[in-house]
Amino acid sequence: MKSVFNQHSHPSDQPAVALTGLAVSYNGEPALESISLQIPPGLRVAVVGPNGAGKSTLFKALAGLLRPAAGKVRIHGHAPAQHLCLAYVPQASQVDWNFPVSLRDVVLMGRSGQLGLLRWPAAADQRLVDESLARVQLSRLAKRQIGQLSGGQRQRMFIARALAQGADLLLLDEPLAGLDLPSQEQILKILDELRGQHITVLFATHDLQLASEHFDRILLLNRRLVAYGTPGEVLTAEHLTAAYGGHMQAIDTDQGRLLLGDSGGHAGHEGEPPHA
Repeated sequence: MKSVFNQHSHPSDQPAVALTGLAVSYNGEPALESISLQIPPGLRVAVVGPNGAGKSTLFKALAGLLRPAAGKVRIHGHAPAQHLCLAYVPQASQVDWNFPVSLRDVVLMGRSGQLGLLRWPAAADQRLVDESLARVQLSRLAKRQIGQLSGGQRQRMFIARALAQGADLLLLDEPLAGLDLPSQEQILKILDELRGQHITVLFATHDLQLASEHFDRILLLNRRLVAYGTPGEVLTAEHLTAAYGGHMQAIDTDQGRLLLGDSGGHAGHEGEPPHA
């Protein structure tokens, strides 16, 4: 199937994401402080950290939904609002699932940025929507109202919308939360299939083992940038304790010191990536 991604051209010398001294506040209280990093195009990055660490805030700042209190956000060298290539999938709790639209309607919304206010979708737009639905195996449910979809189907719907949009930067905020294991595996399989298309993915999760096994880089947050790098570089006792603080528990075992994170799952043995 012909790719519906990568319809936008970008300067080859610019990172997909560049943050310089980024700070964001809510009602005068700091949510993110002095974050600087660059993410090259095509990487798959897990964004992890304790509850309240600023993962959702970071995604909203990248998407242009929150104005920084200080610093800069650049997407392929430009301000976020200038880029149709960015697709943001919020947490499911932020969506009105009673809204009277079909699955296909939502995917078609991915074309709105290219169409503008006065143009109707052309045959090419409809074809992109059909291809996107097929890519995530939702064609047979196209006419179903969004509130009648399962959790996994809803997440695949949003990925299909990003495909129809032609996005090459995908922000997924806790996309696996509340999903059963088969649905989680289906989402990860779709991301695997897109890996070869130079799509940059930022994926917020509490699951440190999943982050270690499925992502090129890990971005560890707790309002500040604690660490960014490969799983082996980031998931160390020092970094995890700095991020999770008192929410981390260290238990000595025959295999070394086991660190338990705030989500109740294994964070990993001291100095090593997470283990099952």
